[in-house]
Amino acid sequence: MVDTVRKHRHLRDIVEESQYWDAEDLLRNLDEEMQRLEQGMGHMIWDTDERLVTRCLRPLPMTPKFSIKESADDFTLEVDLPNVPEEHMHVNLDRDAVEVFACTDDTVCRPYYVSVESKGPLDPDSASLKLTGSTLHVKVRKAKKRRLTVK
Repeated sequence: MVDTVRKHRHLRDIVEESQYWDAEDLLRNLDEEMQRLEQGMGHMIWDTDERLVTRCLRPLPMTPKFSIKESADDFTLEVDLPNVPEEHMHVNLDRDAVEVFACTDDTVCRPYYVSVESKGPLDPDSASLKLTGSTLHVKVRKAKKRRLTVK
């Protein structure tokens, strides 16, 4: 008599039991293994200061849509950050570049990262940030060149 009821087996059990993989068992377990992988990816959490919250792998940051407007006096960066609350947005400014790191508020916590260099030196003290809908506007004045005279 043919055994019609098969015991549910995990992929690792199939691999360990036999040197030959049974394609039926692999296909039968594929959905479950993909769900386990997706669930594991959902628990990869780091906080916005890049400190480890879980010991799981961290999802790679994505580059969101952004645009740059640069003139002789100003540098403007507009970044589209959908599903990101204001408290999960971090902006770093220095004399050469603007860097934006953000993380979504869903269970997966998808990170976004943008780093843009300016053609000229920036004045980080003149920065202004504004959030309109899901778009973050970063405006920074260019540093003025000063001439010093030697006395």
